[in-house]
This record gives sequence, structure tokens and C-alpha cells, in this order.
Amino acid sequence: MKLNVISKLLLVLFFLTFSHAATLADLQGTKGLAEKDLKAMVGKLDTIGFRAVGKNEHLETHYYNKFKVKNLELLNFYTVADLESLRELLIENPDFAAYAPFNLLAFKMPEGEKESDTTWYGHLNVDTMLEIIGEKDPELQKKYKAMIAKLDTLVNKEMKPTESKKLTFDKPLPKEPLLKMVKKFGDVDDIEEFVEEFIVEHDGLFVKNKFIIAGFLDVKFEYDDLELDFEAYDAFWVSSLCHFGFSNAIFNHGDPQAGLFAPCSVYFYIPKDSGELHVGYASVDNWIVSTGITDEKKIAYMREISASVVRIFKELGFEQEGEKENTQEVKAEVTPTVSQKSVETEKPVDSEEAGNVLIEFYGTKGKPEAELKSMVDKLGEIGFTASAKNEHLETHYYNKFKVKNLDLLNFYTIFDIESLRPLLIKNPDFGAYAPFNLLAYKMPEDHKDGDTTWYGHLSTNTMLDIIGEKDQAT
Repeated sequence: MKLNVISKLLLVLFFLTFSHAATLADLQGTKGLAEKDLKAMVGKLDTIGFRAVGKNEHLETHYYNKFKVKNLELLNFYTVADLESLRELLIENPDFAAYAPFNLLAFKMPEGEKESDTTWYGHLNVDTMLEIIGEKDPELQKKYKAMIAKLDTLVNKEMKPTESKKLTFDKPLPKEPLLKMVKKFGDVDDIEEFVEEFIVEHDGLFVKNKFIIAGFLDVKFEYDDLELDFEAYDAFWVSSLCHFGFSNAIFNHGDPQAGLFAPCSVYFYIPKDSGELHVGYASVDNWIVSTGITDEKKIAYMREISASVVRIFKELGFEQEGEKENTQEVKAEVTPTVSQKSVETEKPVDSEEAGNVLIEFYGTKGKPEAELKSMVDKLGEIGFTASAKNEHLETHYYNKFKVKNLDLLNFYTIFDIESLRPLLIKNPDFGAYAPFNLLAYKMPEDHKDGDTTWYGHLSTNTMLDIIGEKDQAT
């Protein structure tokens, strides 16, 4: 039946669009406990213009002293940055500071565990960092990659790795991988005094909530000290944020690779004469989709920590930028894992032969607007056309009626005109579903299934039954 073929083509398009493959990290390995080699390599960072902003070594020992559990033989975080190479990038896009510094991770599993004979080291894949940063300019990407390549060359030269492994992930990163907020403070008599007082308040509040400030980099001061232009900002600094209990629960309990994202570089900047303090950081949502962590308790802990950070920044007077507040305050945006559900009618539609399936819905965790748009843009590849794209109807409802009971409601009315031509010639009633609606919706977070965006169309059999077409070949 031709409509069944069309439905299958759409289904294939769904899965092609929502599939994804990317590299988390290319880890290098040295047999044994390569502690001395790591120290020597880090000691040579300045030869390529890098510096270690923070050296958090033997975290496994600190975990043991605090929690009496030791599941690692080595866990080191070296937060590194090349300030001179970063200057131009930060002037163009302050979000580069999400990885300024970034973590050069080193870990070794204990004896008896898989790969326990090897010390692994590496950092987040450069393309993954750029995707999280959100930088699309090819020239800036090229400069950032050249900077990272210097570090990779040094690591390979000094460590002489004998092993390697690629860590990959197949889910898209969150639509908004950076959480960005702003605090409007207006005019102040002394900007430096304002910043100093804010940092004291910030650090005190985070420490009170059991976070650790694992490092600090005054970017503006560093450039002033180097007599390099950085006048685009009145202030710019990066604070390395860590939560000891959280990191122990993740890194010391089976997932040291997640340390690629730690500690979190929380960056602050005041655009010149703006009276606005901006903060940004790579959200924990990125960890959830890319590190291979599936334990629900760990994921719940991640979301709890994410919500805590947002809450603390709101206490400090920040508001989220744009329209992100709907998803990131209480629950981190969860990325696509395809699921399915059927919506059934109570009885067949006016026919003893009709099935009772109204719609076969497919679902993606979170709010995959970019993927939906991409999928609709690819309709032409299978001969379909979107005659109309009615997106964010929930916003129009709210503007008109001041009621919002949906997080997303999109109608894509679609048709395949070439396939329809012989059908319409034979039976003009096929026009009842030419076009038909490809529906996408998401309930609010606190609603059942509120963590999933559902999409689909009327069952083919239901459409045929309503059209009234009985000819099997048609």
C-alpha cells in the first residue's frame, strides 16, 4: 500500500535525523603508573605558551581520606590554558572561556580492573569543545584547533604513549550546551571594588553549599600585566568549580572519564561600560549525553547539582539569558533517546476492518527543536514538501490567552505531490490528507512524559479508513 511505504520513508528519515556520532576524547596511554612522566610533561607546558592554572593531583587519595573508598590508583586534573592564543578568541567570543582553562585528565584504574596496567591521559575532543562553545566561524575554529594541536604535540613528544583509545557518544549535545546568565548592576563608582566584593560573596555562597573553588584565573589582569589589549571588557575572570561529594560519586565510582569535564570553568565578564556581569559554563547536560553514564542515581545527582548551581546564581542576582529558563532551572535538558508509544482509539473508526491505532508516536528526550527543524528540512530528500510550518503554537496561545500548558507544539503539514498524483486521479478524497499533519509536542516538565518531545502522524490505516479507500493496490 503506497501510503504505508510513505509512512516507512518518514520513519527512516526520523531515525537518520536523530542519529548522531561524535568523539568525546582521544585518550593516550602509557603502561604502568606514569606519574613522573606526567609531572615532567606538565613542567614543560610553558615551552608551547601554555600554563597549568591548577594542578589537582592524587584526587583518589583525597577521596579515600574523606570517604574511605579508593577505586582509582591515580586521578589528576591539570587545568591548562594558552592565554596569548586565547586573547583574540575571547575578544571575538567570550564563550571560549568555557574551556579557558580546560582539563588535561590523567587516571589509572586499580589492579584487577580492566586496563589497570595503563595510565590514560587526554582532554575533550576539540570539535566537541567547539560545539559546546557554539563557535561557527571557520577562522576562529582554525585558530582554536591550532592552539590545541600544540598541546597534543607536546603530550605525544614527552609521554611517548604506547596505547590509545577513542571515546565516542551517539547522542546530540544539548540544544543549549552552555548555561548563560546575566546580572545587571548599572553604574558603580569603582568597577574593581564591585568585582572584588562580588567574588567574595560568590565564593562564600558556593562554599556554604559544599562546592570547592578549585582554581581562579583573572584573565583581564593577566592581559593587562602582559600589556596586551583587552579593552573590550571591564573585567574577565574564570573560576574552576568543583563539588567534592559529587565528583567522588562519579569519578571514584566507575566513571573517571567524566573528569574530562571537570573542574567546571565558570567564566565571568563585564563588557566595557555595559553595567552587566555575565556568567557562563558548560552545563552538566553535556556530561549526561556524552560520557556513557547510564546509572539513574548518578544522572539524578548530576541534575541536582546542575539545579543547585542555577539556584545559587539566582541568589546572587543573575537571570538566565534568552528563553532558557524553561528547561535548565529544575531539570537539565535530556538529550535524545528514541522511544515509542501508541495512542489508541476506544473503538475502531466506523469500520469492522479498521485497526484501533490512532497514532504511532516516537519520542526524543528533552526538547530537540534543532533536530526537528533539520528533519523537516530534509523532507525533500524523500519527495515530500512542507506546505506549512506552524511552530511554537504554545507561544501564540500564551500571547492570546495567557495560558501555557505546553512546552512545545509544532504542526508541519506535509505531502508528496508526485506520489499523490495517481491517487488523487483515482480518488479525490485522498485530498483529505494532502497535506497531512506531522505533529510535534512536549508537555511541561512537571507533567507525565514531560521529559520527552513526541512526534508522529495519524496512523496510515486510520487515514485510509477516513478517506474511505478500499482498493488494496491503491
